[in-house]
Amino acid sequence: MGRYFLAERLKNRHTSAEKLMILMPMITVFLAAWLGREYFVINSYNWWYMILFPGMLALIGASVGNRDKRMDARAIRVLPVEMGAVWDGKVLYGILCVGIALTVFLCMTLIVRMGFGQNPGQVFRIDPSAGEQIFAVVVLFVTSLWQVPFCLFMQQIAGTFLMILIHMGSYILLSAELSLHSFFMALPGGITSRLMCIILKILPNGLVAEPGSMTFTQELLDQNGLPIGIAASVIWFLIFWQLSRRWFMGRIDRQK
Repeated sequence: MGRYFLAERLKNRHTSAEKLMILMPMITVFLAAWLGREYFVINSYNWWYMILFPGMLALIGASVGNRDKRMDARAIRVLPVEMGAVWDGKVLYGILCVGIALTVFLCMTLIVRMGFGQNPGQVFRIDPSAGEQIFAVVVLFVTSLWQVPFCLFMQQIAGTFLMILIHMGSYILLSAELSLHSFFMALPGGITSRLMCIILKILPNGLVAEPGSMTFTQELLDQNGLPIGIAASVIWFLIFWQLSRRWFMGRIDRQK
């Protein structure tokens, strides 16, 4: 599997995928810093996991998936390789992109927050510690992995435009609505924003998770949601990975 992952890295060198995982988190952090220091942390995280991060993953999925699809997979059909491992290489490369983007986002947020903190009069509406932010980003990583095989699969069967439309539309809807209910783990799109309520005290609508805020209920801060949400995310990731892998293998076999 390792050599297929390395092959994907080589294929995607100097492409939009490499640029997106660096530029998107930087743009998010700078935009949040520019629009308001008091709400910097809230805006930075909320805009990231609600819109810009899933949008970045959709674009990376389109970039990675298009390389072989443009040639109708002719470049890999003639090779004596296991097609399932080829798909695994694409998924693993997508996971690498997730990790790099989140690392850039975390580092930039901490650096900008430290810079703002040099002002003695600066007050933040929410001010999580570095440890809390690191934990939040680790949870973001785990709960976002399902998007990699999902976006790759949808790009293959629906094309880039429809994949982005379906993924972003369903994700924003589920994050804003499903995450507010006790059955938030029923679909993967509702998990991340629910767990950010628990860790960072930020509601999906960008408000502080406290009494008086629109859509707030005490249930949203229940710590029991953390292990449930993390476990559900891992299960969803494995389901999407295995189903998309089998579909890809069957598709290539039918074309031979």
